[in-house]
Amino acid sequence: MDSFPIYGDITSLNGRNFKGAFDILCGGFPCQAFSYVARGQNISEKNLWPEMLRFVWESEAPIVFAENVTLNAIRTASMDLESIGYRVKYCKLSCGELGADHRRDRYWLLAVKTPSALSKVNESLERLGKIHMGCWVTPFSELKNEVVTNRRAQLKAIGNAQAPLVAATAFRILAYRHKNQIRNSVKVLKEEINRFFTVQPTWIKDTYGENFGFVHTPTTMANYSAPSMMKHAGCRNFVEVFNRPTPANAEYLMGLPQGASTANSMSKKNMEIWLQKLRQATIQRDLSSEE
Repeated sequence: MDSFPIYGDITSLNGRNFKGAFDILCGGFPCQAFSYVARGQNISEKNLWPEMLRFVWESEAPIVFAENVTLNAIRTASMDLESIGYRVKYCKLSCGELGADHRRDRYWLLAVKTPSALSKVNESLERLGKIHMGCWVTPFSELKNEVVTNRRAQLKAIGNAQAPLVAATAFRILAYRHKNQIRNSVKVLKEEINRFFTVQPTWIKDTYGENFGFVHTPTTMANYSAPSMMKHAGCRNFVEVFNRPTPANAEYLMGLPQGASTANSMSKKNMEIWLQKLRQATIQRDLSSEE
């Protein structure tokens, strides 16, 4: 990947300096101001959505793709974007809905400034095949190249991350809704998922059974193997499968290549292994369907 600048503080960025420099503005704006977990102790200073909205306005972003943990946050963002001239579609899509072994509900938004902005993106999307879930089909025990540079920091990073397969599928579903002028709905239909994603039996389901249930999703606290958490089925399931949280099993559950959570450059070898396993799972699935 080519090098690119990293800016530290959105509040200090002038969007006008980026006008015409990008096709899509992506952002998972901080959730603390909207999160149900805060139990009313929401911190307004951590609500950076107004800053993201300002940047959208100043940069005249052609397309905005956003994510949050609550519907309230996405509806707020949707109304704000519509007020400055964007057409908006949003939905809820989780890892669990794509057949993964952890739930991880998330809300997604795709806002389009003009029809021509989306046409360019749709041309690229239409050349892509369906997304496959080979990263969850491969047995975890086959992964041999764990990269640990700072366990706590890596687990925190993964806890804040999004599963790339879910983000990609949500984007394609919402782009399709825009293109075909489909009525907005928070619920994603099964046929919408099947249009862009191939659901397959996972290694965990094959090993522990279809009725095993979800394991706990990776979180920043990474405390789901603690004895006090064993009252929760998802935590017990996680311990049965993985024992304790590690960067490797967190990356596995999120569908990431090994080492993706480190501050170091991504290992080309690990990326190639990840892609190879993805292709192998796809090929094996296609062959079995022909038999």
